[in-house]
Amino acid sequence: MKPSSHKVIVREAYTAQYGDPIAFRHGDPVQVQRADAEFTEWLWCRGPDEKEGWVHRSFLSQSSGRAVAISDYSAKELTVAAGERGRMIRVLDGWAFVELDGSGVGWVPERVLDTSTSNHAKQRTAGRCTQKVDG
Repeated sequence: MKPSSHKVIVREAYTAQYGDPIAFRHGDPVQVQRADAEFTEWLWCRGPDEKEGWVHRSFLSQSSGRAVAISDYSAKELTVAAGERGRMIRVLDGWAFVELDGSGVGWVPERVLDTSTSNHAKQRTAGRCTQKVDG
């Protein structure tokens, strides 16, 4: 999915599950071990430094065996509290890569985020534009 930038509010707290997850650079070898049962595009991998973690298949040259990183990646998750604000950079199969105000950058489950604030603002703006054109 193409990167985006939408304002978000955390609606539900989430605690990061992995303290020192996989990270790699473009061109690094990555060993793919298995796919997630629920999020099948996410693969459990081992990086060149032996750290392990979930990697979306879009960051890899292939989805099984020995792969090569096709871009830089970090599986860093964020621990977040309800009410935190920031922007969503991209969404990949149920997980959002976000930059939260004062909390850094990382992954959180998409389900803990509320994007309706920015969506309502867009709808209101679109409605005003339509009224001006029609009226």
